[in-house]
Amino acid sequence: MEQIPHIIHQIWSGIDGPLPERFQILGETWKRDYPAWDYEFWDNTRMDLFVKNNYPQYMEMYNEFPYNIQRWDAIRYLILEKIGGMYVDFDYESIRPIDVIIKDKTCCFASEPKEHLSIFNKNMYINNALMGAVPDHPFIHEIIQKIFDAEWRKRPFVSKMEEVLNTTGPLFITDLLEKTNYRNEVCILPASYVSPFSKMDVQKLLSNRYDKTFEDYLELKLDEAYAVHYFIGTWM
Repeated sequence: MEQIPHIIHQIWSGIDGPLPERFQILGETWKRDYPAWDYEFWDNTRMDLFVKNNYPQYMEMYNEFPYNIQRWDAIRYLILEKIGGMYVDFDYESIRPIDVIIKDKTCCFASEPKEHLSIFNKNMYINNALMGAVPDHPFIHEIIQKIFDAEWRKRPFVSKMEEVLNTTGPLFITDLLEKTNYRNEVCILPASYVSPFSKMDVQKLLSNRYDKTFEDYLELKLDEAYAVHYFIGTWM
């Protein structure tokens, strides 16, 4: 069986400023825990050149996205389809290698914490902050086709958040996964493995206003964790 290539991809365009130190620190945790994996950093110049050379048919639409984050969403799917590997957002911390979990998988997405499901009225909710795939995986290809078919451009959206979530982001891929014929070919990594903290947990943690009980609560949540998503959401 084909395996997910041992490559970690992270993107930071650099057009709004250099990679913040806190993200540099988190990025280093992936290099630390995956020393035998290749590490690929993608800035704006490299991303533009990649689309131009590998997906020239999408270049115009890629440049016409209303928001930069839609480009950064789209490029991660294009990279996974063409090269494969594991894509990880910079607000993710590696706790320990997840190789043992994904070694026999061809496509994986991170599930969000159960606290987030009710917000979107979902029984399942995945994101694109951590995902892995072999090159040319059919579900990744379907994602790309849907993004660039331009149908969503006819829909009215009331906010940037709504448009991003529903056109290139987590709501879009969650809805597509529920409908796709490739559902059984996609592994959903449990939140306890890759998203043990909710956004509310993180906000409280970053506020520095908590007690020992909350610390113990977070420690308990880390029992099964391979990675932690901090939901910083700089794009918002």
